[in-house]
Amino acid sequence: MDDVARCAGPHCGRPLARAATGRRALYCGQNCRQAARRARIRAAEEAAARAARLAGARATTARLRRPLETAGHHDVGELAGTVVAAASPGRPRSELEQAIRDLHQAAAHLASMARDYRAAADLARQLDPGGALAVS
Repeated sequence: MDDVARCAGPHCGRPLARAATGRRALYCGQNCRQAARRARIRAAEEAAARAARLAGARATTARLRRPLETAGHHDVGELAGTVVAAASPGRPRSELEQAIRDLHQAAAHLASMARDYRAAADLARQLDPGGALAVS
């Protein structure tokens, strides 16, 4: 078993000389001490950025969930009924064309919301697979 103290600097691991008194050294020199400090700062910044991305993804899913559910059941369904009614004989062709345009627009909006919701949900799962991070 290796009983020699090693430098805690990133990618270093040089053996450290043991002083007879005082605290044990963690680093072999100032370069390793500074590199370790920069690594800690970088890790903290990455964690903060990840938490911000996760919070944004969760906010997007929360914002889109209800409109996505209601649009799918009401808007598109009602417009499909309007298209069927406008297709009846004796109704003006322009009414049918307008109903079809409205249905296409509502379906495109619903598809866009669904894609955005899915992308945000996938990102949230990727950033926090177990759902363990509590970010508000």
